[in-house]
Amino acid sequence: MADFRPSALLAHIKSRGGLARPSRFEAIIPIPAGILSFTRLSDIESGAQPNSVSSSGATDISRSLALQCETTELPGRTLLTQDAKIYGPTFKIPYQSQYNEISLTFLCTNEFYERRIFETWIHAIMAPDTNNMRFRNTYLTTLQVVQYDDASKNIYRVSMYEAFPTGISPAPLAWAEEGFHRLTVQFAYTKYGIDNRPSTPLPEQTPARREQLGTGPE
Repeated sequence: MADFRPSALLAHIKSRGGLARPSRFEAIIPIPAGILSFTRLSDIESGAQPNSVSSSGATDISRSLALQCETTELPGRTLLTQDAKIYGPTFKIPYQSQYNEISLTFLCTNEFYERRIFETWIHAIMAPDTNNMRFRNTYLTTLQVVQYDDASKNIYRVSMYEAFPTGISPAPLAWAEEGFHRLTVQFAYTKYGIDNRPSTPLPEQTPARREQLGTGPE
């Protein structure tokens, strides 16, 4: 007999570790070295020799973007099907997976480096003056979205392979607006995979990071 008592529901949720919160996430975007090697859009358009960028500099940028990522989403997957019929009712046969693009929204600082990074990335894929496309291995990355529980442990990690930005949304301007700039970027990818490794604590639990996640001192 089904048990519809609220206590039964609460006990069931508690036995599963509680409810997952959409606010406890982290988006990890490793910037390709080929993108960071160009410090200015004009370098890309003129074909200038790239500047060297340290791996620590790339890591710092990725960490900053992770802190400023305000919203994103876990990716979706759809099986494309076609109708088939042998005898009797028709039925569907899957023939291909379709992976939907995802969006990431970042809070913008007064340096506006967030927009410059993604503008440079898109320009590096196809320079607007020549319309020449560059090799895929120079601009692809593996984008990760991590879901954490209330104890800041990794409970779900999804990796999107061969990811790259496909668009930057317009940023509205208005004299009456007293809010903050936000930057929304769309990413495409070839496929995604789920990391089923055991849960691990959230790295680098600094006081600022704990405050962002809403967790108390350890």
